[in-house]
Amino acid sequence: MNQYEIIYRHFDMPPEYRGYALKWGRDKEQAIKYLAPKKPNKDGITQNKKGATIQILEVNEIYN
Repeated sequence: MNQYEIIYRHFDMPPEYRGYALKWGRDKEQAIKYLAPKKPNKDGITQNKKGATIQILEVNEIYN
């Protein structure tokens, strides 16, 4: 399992806000599923577990 840093834009917050989450997964797609169960569209827009609209901006693997 690898750790991934996910940076996202939250549409309920001010435009300059950037959310940040650390998730574990075997690949980046699985890590994104832990943050947002629905698959993001081609622009990276999806809904998180609480129903808020977010846009995945960046996914980076953390090396330990």
